[in-house]
Amino acid sequence: MKKMGVKIRVASLAALMGIALPALAQTTLTRPEDVGLSSAKLALIHDALKIQIDAGQIPGAILLVARNGKIVHFEAQGVANAVSGEPLQNSQIFGAGSLTKAVTSVAAMMLVDDGKLNLDDPVSKYIREFGGSRHVRVLKPGSPPAPFTPIPGPLTPSQEWGKPRYAMVPAARPITVRMLLTHTSGIQIYGVDNAFPRREATDTLATFVPKLASMPLEFQPGSRWAYSNSIGFEVLARIVEVVSGMNFRQFLQLRLFEPLGMDDTDFGVKRGLTARAVPFAPGLDPPIADETTYYSGSAGLWTTVADYSLFARMLANDGNFNGRQYLMPETVRQMTSNQIGPLVMGGYPLMGIPAEGVKFGLGLLSVTIPEVAGTRLPVGSFGWDGDGTRLFWAVPEERLAIVSMVPLIGPQAAPLQRTIEAIVMNSIIRQ
Repeated sequence: MKKMGVKIRVASLAALMGIALPALAQTTLTRPEDVGLSSAKLALIHDALKIQIDAGQIPGAILLVARNGKIVHFEAQGVANAVSGEPLQNSQIFGAGSLTKAVTSVAAMMLVDDGKLNLDDPVSKYIREFGGSRHVRVLKPGSPPAPFTPIPGPLTPSQEWGKPRYAMVPAARPITVRMLLTHTSGIQIYGVDNAFPRREATDTLATFVPKLASMPLEFQPGSRWAYSNSIGFEVLARIVEVVSGMNFRQFLQLRLFEPLGMDDTDFGVKRGLTARAVPFAPGLDPPIADETTYYSGSAGLWTTVADYSLFARMLANDGNFNGRQYLMPETVRQMTSNQIGPLVMGGYPLMGIPAEGVKFGLGLLSVTIPEVAGTRLPVGSFGWDGDGTRLFWAVPEERLAIVSMVPLIGPQAAPLQRTIEAIVMNSIIRQ
């Protein structure tokens, strides 16, 4: 009877806090020493967060560290809203931003594991509109540079440099699935407008992506690396739909979110959970999941730190979590090894990390020269970020996962992230 009473009290507490029991089970803390980490050294994370918050660098942060699949540190500090002063809570839901791209990459590679998708297939095999002739636009000699706009399409780029002048040349080769995953397709360069079609409120991936088939490319496919912020992974998400026979949301729920226990992750915030959502900007209401019909593979997901850590822990453990194999170990290694050869990851502020110290795999960045990258993470560590303030790392050789989220957009969190990386690596107890 006593045990039953404890269970009832836990369930009641969970109900009052709006937390599902499975979610509570997924966030149970393990003593750091039980997985070879130092409690005293990990405690420095609390001080590191406080220093950055007190200095006004960030309003707050949520930070989770796990090893061998077990959470050893999980805390929130500061505020979710600097205006209202609302305290930041571990259970709060963030727009994942480009952390969505890592999930989209895993979805595509699951289909590769299934034998249903080939990385070197042309996109036109799955989206017939991409089978037409393509052109690459090239700046003419003496032309002003292309003006910067962070989100292609809706914004009007500034013209302080004058209007750029382009020549059109035929594309030398078709875009492949691999090129989409490696940001080498030429379909969009971060910060450069290409008069992309406006996405209408009624659009789905099935109606929007074919509109992109006739847009000129920014460089010859496969010839360089340039971050496709808002377009390339929309095409990839549509390919997942075509190959799987499900819409993108259904595929992710069936193959990833439900099995992993990512109960708070969706394309928008689940109805009834909006009080836990951290908006991208004050007064900007989060989308409601059940009302969303466009499932963006670039930046559409909303999630919690705990939820996303399940995904990160699975990747840190060679694609396996709680006895289920989501990706083959060799597939994870392929995703996290250099897939761009000598190409340089230029033209995008990569987590505040110099491009010379990292390489790109299939949807994921990996550390190649830690000393140049300015991180304490070892060679082979991999991850990605969203909006500069949502970040995950997996360190496979140590079975470590780190997930952090800050209620801002921009590079402000980079100094904190480098500090956290150093603290976590220094906390490993060496025999």
